[in-house]
Amino acid sequence: MRLSVDFASDRSGRAELAWGQRDIWGAIHDVGPGSAHYFNVPRLLAVPRAGGPRRPGAVAAALAEVVGRHDALRSVVRLGVAGPYQEVAAAGTLSIEMVEAARGDVDDVAAELVARLAGRSFGDGEQSLRAGFVVCDGAVIHVALVLSHVVADWHAADVVVRDLRMLLLRGVIARPPSSQLLDLVREEEAASAGSDRAVAQWEALLRTVPSAVFPSVVGPGATPRFARAVLSSPRLDHAAHVLARRAGVSTATVLLVAVTMLLRELTGHQVCGITPIVHNRFDGRSRDLVSSLNQLGLFTLGPCGSLAETLVSAYPAVLTSYRRARYNPLVMDAMIDRMSADRGVSIFPSCCFNDLRPGEDPGGADHADGESELEWLPGADRRNCPFCMALMRWKGTLGVELSADTTRLPQSEMAALLHRLESFVVESARREFAT
Repeated sequence: MRLSVDFASDRSGRAELAWGQRDIWGAIHDVGPGSAHYFNVPRLLAVPRAGGPRRPGAVAAALAEVVGRHDALRSVVRLGVAGPYQEVAAAGTLSIEMVEAARGDVDDVAAELVARLAGRSFGDGEQSLRAGFVVCDGAVIHVALVLSHVVADWHAADVVVRDLRMLLLRGVIARPPSSQLLDLVREEEAASAGSDRAVAQWEALLRTVPSAVFPSVVGPGATPRFARAVLSSPRLDHAAHVLARRAGVSTATVLLVAVTMLLRELTGHQVCGITPIVHNRFDGRSRDLVSSLNQLGLFTLGPCGSLAETLVSAYPAVLTSYRRARYNPLVMDAMIDRMSADRGVSIFPSCCFNDLRPGEDPGGADHADGESELEWLPGADRRNCPFCMALMRWKGTLGVELSADTTRLPQSEMAALLHRLESFVVESARREFAT
């Protein structure tokens, strides 16, 4: 069963993709439609109970208001002769899938619905938002949303869910968004000088690192080729908080530096480069902006001491890597192509680090109890990056997910690296606590 709802806004236009949008569009284009669904951004909202049951029409009207509120949710990305572009519509219709569920099955049905909506790629010219309702006894219990990553990063998806929840609870959102997608595109068009500086800094750093962190094929690989494992570890969560407090940094910085140190150890590189995925939301204008702002920074690390010492000495370089994560991808790609041609080999670390957590979890600082668990998740035949480590909330604690090209890093070494990360950070925190 489907429900259609109309949305409208006084904003519309045709525009190039913003820088972060262009980056993620390129990554999705590289893996192809068979694997691109990996990039989809799913969210599941439990409809607030306060105020009584909400009928599908009322929830659909609130969702239509959210769509009208944000340019990105009305954006359709198309591939033209000169490359991708987007059209932001002033009005349109959103089709919502409705699934009936018995009272005791609503959570399972909701999980299945959001997984199904997220399980296929967004096509050229497709609406950037998919929606579904789980209905029980005539009332909507859950709202499933799946956004194209080209128009929304993980923070943006949280903004959409927050806005929908606010409308369901209060019926109104008092203030407009802090900024809009079409405004962002115009601002970036005028920011070429800042982009050129960032690209020049990248070029200087790329000359100091190997062509790739894992340049060599070492075996036939697994099936599928790109494996995924996640380590959930209360001990690692606690230890990262201990070291973060001591060094005055975030737990993401602790784990970024620790991973880079271990990659130096594993590969034997004197200097190791890693590309943290930077959210680029450092001011008030980006607070409520629904778009994909994420771009890659570049962090390099040479010879170093203990983890605690390196956190202090490398922290300025970590911050600088975040600042150089705003650039025009077309200019960046041209620079990388030129460097690769000069050296006769593809030049890029191809090793990324992504913090997907909504924020620091203060509870992780106090609880080290609980067993660690390593799980293998469904892999993929194609990915745009041979090595990607991501932080997330997993089973109530810190989860570290590693996705890797098994022709370059076999599954046994993937598991060993995750366990080595845990022991390395835990032992480092123990030494700090003892001093």
